[in-house]
Amino acid sequence: MGGWSRGAVLELYRALLRAGRHLQYTDRNYYRRVIAREFRHCQSLSEPQEKEEALKRGQFFLNSSLGGLV
Repeated sequence: MGGWSRGAVLELYRALLRAGRHLQYTDRNYYRRVIAREFRHCQSLSEPQEKEEALKRGQFFLNSSLGGLV
């Protein structure tokens, strides 16, 4: 991912939702609500560094098998 952009954020959001389809030990509806809540919270970030850090956290969560949820 080449840095923060609207497209990068949407791509991450979709990837997280797709990855959540395969959850076995966590309630899928709860997972979707938490993802949506976190993205809404990050929507209010104004500093580019904060946005970049939030995007990196999301990528790490996705790449680490959803933080151990899978």
